[in-house]
Amino acid sequence: MRPLHLYITIIFLIILGDLVILFSEQEKKFLFSNLLLIVNSVAAAFISFLVVYYNYRKNKGIAKEDILLTGGLVLWFLANITWAYYEIVLHIVTPVPSLADILLLSGYVSLVIRLLIVYKNLHKKTTKKFILLTSLAGLGFLGYMLSITLDLSVVSTPRGQAMFVITVVYPLLNSILAVLTIIILASMRNERDHSVAWICELVSFLVIILGDSWFAIIALTQHIEQLWISVLLLSGHYIVIAGGLFWYIKILYRDQKGSKFQIISSRIKMLDQKKKIMLITIPIISFSLLWGYFYYQSNFFYNTLSIGDSHVGQIITSVRNIENTSNLIKVGAIVPLTGAFSSIGEPTKIALEKAEKDVNEYLKSHNSRYNVNLIIENSRTDPKETVKVMDLLKNEGVRIIVGPATSTAVLSVKDYAEKNNIIMISYSSTSPELSIPDDNLFRFVPDDDNQAEFIAKKMWNDGIRTVVPMWRGDSYGNALEQALRENFEKLGGHVHEGIKYTPYVGTFSSSLHRINFIMWNQDLKKLNSIVEDVTSKISTNSTAVYLIGYDEVIPILIQANEHKILDDIRWYGSDSSAQNIGITKNYDSAKFAFLTNFSNPLYSVHSGSDVAKFIEHEIEKKLHGSGSLTYPLIAYDTFWVAALSSKKMMDSNITDIDEIKKVILNTTAIYDGLTGKIILNKAGDRIGKDYEIWKVKQNGLENGKFMWSSN
Repeated sequence: MRPLHLYITIIFLIILGDLVILFSEQEKKFLFSNLLLIVNSVAAAFISFLVVYYNYRKNKGIAKEDILLTGGLVLWFLANITWAYYEIVLHIVTPVPSLADILLLSGYVSLVIRLLIVYKNLHKKTTKKFILLTSLAGLGFLGYMLSITLDLSVVSTPRGQAMFVITVVYPLLNSILAVLTIIILASMRNERDHSVAWICELVSFLVIILGDSWFAIIALTQHIEQLWISVLLLSGHYIVIAGGLFWYIKILYRDQKGSKFQIISSRIKMLDQKKKIMLITIPIISFSLLWGYFYYQSNFFYNTLSIGDSHVGQIITSVRNIENTSNLIKVGAIVPLTGAFSSIGEPTKIALEKAEKDVNEYLKSHNSRYNVNLIIENSRTDPKETVKVMDLLKNEGVRIIVGPATSTAVLSVKDYAEKNNIIMISYSSTSPELSIPDDNLFRFVPDDDNQAEFIAKKMWNDGIRTVVPMWRGDSYGNALEQALRENFEKLGGHVHEGIKYTPYVGTFSSSLHRINFIMWNQDLKKLNSIVEDVTSKISTNSTAVYLIGYDEVIPILIQANEHKILDDIRWYGSDSSAQNIGITKNYDSAKFAFLTNFSNPLYSVHSGSDVAKFIEHEIEKKLHGSGSLTYPLIAYDTFWVAALSSKKMMDSNITDIDEIKKVILNTTAIYDGLTGKIILNKAGDRIGKDYEIWKVKQNGLENGKFMWSSN
């Protein structure tokens, strides 16, 4: 193999891995890129072990340089597993500093020491002028990264200082590695065969630097959905290192026994017996950890794919009913299984599947010829994706759809539904903008005019006189903020212009990756400045922040800890953050919510039925925690109404859209479900003003744990 062939092979492997990511669905890019990072890092560590083993077999000794390289790569591999475990499996914020940081930094130290030893043993060194210029270039890059990080960081708290130090240390060590590698490579420019491995190592470190730069670009441009590109760069760096090590093994194999690497001192220190035992033990432990992780990860990965595959239930049920397609009732459901509102997606899916089973049992017990087929589509909390899945359901012949969940998603497909005579019954859309009489939308929840009136009175009664809103700039957030503003000002209060942020789509919108915290710092700094100005004029006891968001409230609350003034005032939230399990699962968000008395209104649904208890149990079992039952139970009732209405349509051969609306209204009027009687207004929205406040409280049974509690 020639060097050119090696380079082509490396590029091919990188492109092959990248294509897997590029052609995967948006919400899976982050998952796949992290898995690829782990696979590539273990490959590099494994080949490094082969270098050590082959050297030992050939020379009856092991060079310190090889041990340090292998140790560094193993530590990096373990760090990648730790990060993935926190962010992907547990979905909790990685501590600062974390075990992953300790492992990664230890790996850096090992690699830096290795390069220093190699440089020391060089027979011929490059000129001091070249070393100076290379060092200045490294300092220039470090200064660039430092200026960006300092501008985006908060260093007023211990956690903020720790995060800043950690963020700065990585580009510093990357710069040192790159500078040392360039110097070594320049010193051995006449050693063509041996320089190939060092070229690969240099390129790998430059790729890491490019990855760090991409983090900075993401933070500046706020294109957080492109974070996976940075992960791909870091993943590619391991392939390049592995390629260099492979070439080194080739050189060792080619050289005669006893030949030494020409630029390194021929003296190789033998390891004592204890070190040999450690050398054998480390890979065994690492392999065991890898096997255990991937066993656990495979289950998680399978579940993730099954969540994303919206046609699984459709295929199974359709096969079951293939002989009686004329008696098949198709009910579609658009659910945010991933993305910024995924916290209600899986609970809703559990409730809908229970509803499908119960409806079919009901029909069977009444000797009905029909079977109901639930077709779940994943909106990904993305309006564009909602349009696509609406079209899929329409092509399946679905006339009544349970959902979409968010008002923005409803708005994106409203015209499409009107043109194609499709009825939507949403279980959680609440924007007053969508309260339109005689349209194709029914909503089994009250609109946000009711919520805004309730929370405005709550704020006023709590002594709040000035509210600083922070809200997602979409149909839901804009309408609720405006409704709160009108209701609170009627009471005599003042609502600041506040901060409207751009809602992101995809999985990373609510990610607990550190880059997300750095990005939220920009909005939180503005919020902190506003609150400081307001509280300089009036009491902190009469000032509050009103936060309207989906699952992104979790990183917002976590990072708000770094802004001192923000935990001196009260915080209020909305129905979309009430009982969010991610808030209580993460200590920092739960602590901030507890300290600020974070109060969230939620439409009150009380059901002690066996079905409700079953759904709650299934949610706790499958999601490892309990969240809000309000929207899952409403979705359960929504499916019943949709299924029974569809049955009446098929019995009477009703196809006219106005007649279908009448059927739905009549079915709703006589249906008494888990959430009680559903009474609709002229706009087709549920009538109800019964709200309750949910707050985060300390769990007295478990020290350091938090839980949701209602008043």
